[in-house]
Amino acid sequence: MNKYFPFLLLIFCLSCLSLSAQVEWKKEPVEVPDKEIFPKWSFGVNGGYGYRLFRSGRRINASNRNYIKNLKSGIAFGGEASYFPWKKVGFGLKYERYQSNAEDDNNLSEAVTVQHFSGSLIHRKFLKNNRSAVLTSFLLGYQPYQNKTVAGSEQFTFTGKTMGWGFSVGIEHRLSDKFAVNLTGSAMMGAVYRLKRETEFNTEVLHLSKDNSVDLSRVSLTLGVRFL
Repeated sequence: MNKYFPFLLLIFCLSCLSLSAQVEWKKEPVEVPDKEIFPKWSFGVNGGYGYRLFRSGRRINASNRNYIKNLKSGIAFGGEASYFPWKKVGFGLKYERYQSNAEDDNNLSEAVTVQHFSGSLIHRKFLKNNRSAVLTSFLLGYQPYQNKTVAGSEQFTFTGKTMGWGFSVGIEHRLSDKFAVNLTGSAMMGAVYRLKRETEFNTEVLHLSKDNSVDLSRVSLTLGVRFL
């Protein structure tokens, strides 16, 4: 029996090595944690199309229809930063600037700027590919308003400020470990009831009723990049 022992020991060792190799070969790939694919901190910039939702308050004829259309349509751009202490819930800071210009044949023109500084509560839902996510945000913040108006030889600057709220829904796709692109639709609400009107000679404050308030409600669709 002793003379066969080295031979049996060799067979036993080879069997163990073969079994170990099979186990190693069947190991599943290690999944990358979500926090590595979507880090807790991110910063981004975006830009696109904005459209105000106010009603003109008067009948629109052919001569001023194009003017109102240009006054409502504009560009929207800004930046944001977000922090996710949890996998699906995070917080953010957002800045957006909306601008539009309109003029007619009667020497009337308006250049409108609406800014929005807000905090946001964000919900993040990962898709199956684990490289994309749907981001839904509730926004609440401060909105300054400015309208530079020229009527003939007279120039006016109207300014106001108000609180505003809104929400956004977007989809974000990660292209690399540090870079992602996103497409976002947003809706913002707010109205100004107190305006400051400045001319070359004087400044006065206008108190507006609900029917005459400046409606800042608008929607936007933006394309952005985010640095992770």
